[in-house]
Amino acid sequence: MKKNFIFSIALLAFSFCLYGQDSTQLKRTPYKLIVAVDKKSFYEEELKETAFVLPDKTVQLYPGETIYIEVEQENGVIKNMTAVKEIKNPAITLTISFTQTAAKKVHEMMMLKINNPFSSSLIYKASIFLFNRKQWVNTNVYPVMAGLSAYETWPDIITSIGLTGCKFETK
Repeated sequence: MKKNFIFSIALLAFSFCLYGQDSTQLKRTPYKLIVAVDKKSFYEEELKETAFVLPDKTVQLYPGETIYIEVEQENGVIKNMTAVKEIKNPAITLTISFTQTAAKKVHEMMMLKINNPFSSSLIYKASIFLFNRKQWVNTNVYPVMAGLSAYETWPDIITSIGLTGCKFETK
C-alpha cells in the first residue's frame, strides 16, 4: 500500500513537470546537412536538435528546410512566434523555406521564400552565414507585402540564414 502511494505521488509529480514544459515549440530533427559546392566537393555539417525560433524571436534555417510559424501580433508588434509541424491556422501562419538550386551537383543559387497571409506587410532583417567567408553577414531584403509571397535570391553559398526584427507595417 505504501509503495502504491509513493508511486502515485511520483507519477502525479512527473505529469505536472511534463505539463509545465513548453512542448509547443517545434524543434529541428538532427540530420546531416549537405550543400553542393562544385562537382568535386560538398559542405557537410551534422545538425543537432535545435529550435527553429530562438528565444529572441530569430528564425534560423538551413538549406532545404521549410517551416511554418504561427504569429501572435498586436498592432504590428509580434508578441510570439511558434514553429509548428503543420498549418492549422492559415490566417496567422507564415510559411518560410530556404533552398539551394544546383545543376549537376554544382551550386547555382540560394533562395528564401516567405508567404505572408497577414493583412499588413512583414518587415524583417536577414543575416546569412557565407560558406566562403565563414562568418555571418547582414544582407538586404525587401518587405513581404500583405497576402503575398516574396522571394530573395543570392548567388553565394549560404549554410544558414537568420531572420530577425520581424514586425508588421502599421499604417
